[in-house]
Amino acid sequence: MKNVLMLLKNKAFITGFVMFLFFQSLMLLVFLPGYTAIPKNIPAMTVALLNNDKGETGAEIAKGLSRQLPFKLDTHSSLEQAKEDLENREIHMIIQVPEDFSEKVSNPGEQVNLNFFINQSNPSTAATTMQSVVTQVTSALNAQFAVQTVQGTLQQLNVGEEEAAALAAGVPSKIAANMVLSNPVPAGMHNQMAPMFLPMSIYTGAMMFTMISLNGFHALKRKMGKWQSFFALQGANLVVSIVAPLAGLAIYFLIQGHSASSFFGAWLSHSLEAIASIEFMSILYLVFGQMGSIVNIPIMLTMTIANGAVMAPEMMYPFFKFLSQWTVMYYPVHLDFNFLFGGGGTGELLLKLALYAVVCMAIVLGLHFWKYNKKEVTPALGAAPAAPAAQPAR
Repeated sequence: MKNVLMLLKNKAFITGFVMFLFFQSLMLLVFLPGYTAIPKNIPAMTVALLNNDKGETGAEIAKGLSRQLPFKLDTHSSLEQAKEDLENREIHMIIQVPEDFSEKVSNPGEQVNLNFFINQSNPSTAATTMQSVVTQVTSALNAQFAVQTVQGTLQQLNVGEEEAAALAAGVPSKIAANMVLSNPVPAGMHNQMAPMFLPMSIYTGAMMFTMISLNGFHALKRKMGKWQSFFALQGANLVVSIVAPLAGLAIYFLIQGHSASSFFGAWLSHSLEAIASIEFMSILYLVFGQMGSIVNIPIMLTMTIANGAVMAPEMMYPFFKFLSQWTVMYYPVHLDFNFLFGGGGTGELLLKLALYAVVCMAIVLGLHFWKYNKKEVTPALGAAPAAPAAQPAR
């Protein structure tokens, strides 16, 4: 017991205990408040409501939905524009009242479709929320039509109000939901979570690689020289960034088959992510030294929410929404959605990820010049130059 108390009083053990408390508290303080945005911020999502029906019934349906749906509504887009926005994840669902809606509704023996367009290549909360809304909207409209038509007719025949309501509830559904699902995600939770796990594995690997490779860089710097060792390190980083992602991609593609184009697209995306992550981690280590890995932990925890893999940016709190565009994982997450399942804006995402890597590399270059240049001893202003060493007599 005496030895245990001695160890517990040791500074290293006290520091370890404090870090234990700090990081578990930090993780909960980031995750728990961050995920309270679901379902609180679901009304921040955008739905396009298009009424192509020329009759009065379609206008009434659209007016009723605009009052009842708890979302931001876009009622001015054409169907083509709305589909493009849906593909680019700028909106999350399209509800279309078709042209022949009023005509078919007036026909007692015919069922009418209400069209719902959903892009499944989206964060899991966005896709599941929209599909649940389809069921709720269809059920509410069918109940409304049953009450307005059948119940009114039965009451005219002197049937009691309660009995008429019960009979109306048993009437077959007048409105059917025609769900048009684009970019389907293969069955399995591993597929839905792949756009989160693949970028996270690359970032974690880049963190460990950078920490170890910088130690090797400091050892070789004395042999190669400051700038030769620096550019040699950048060349090695590029090689590692191209080769290393193949391991993780091979594991996923062996578990879940995809096309060759999906593989090479994901390889390009994660190679860019790898070099961007290495350069970003280099900034932390050059600024904070060995403390860089500790500084990175709250950054990585924040990125797990801000990367947009679980919830759409529109649903995030302002803090996470602001950071999402500045985190290295945001772009490969959405590129994985595109390459693995489908989606728009791929070129723009790749360009932004490449630009992110270039900017981080430029910052590393500046830090390297500033940090190691100031260590070089320069003679004081006005001081006489040192006398040359005496030459041995011949």
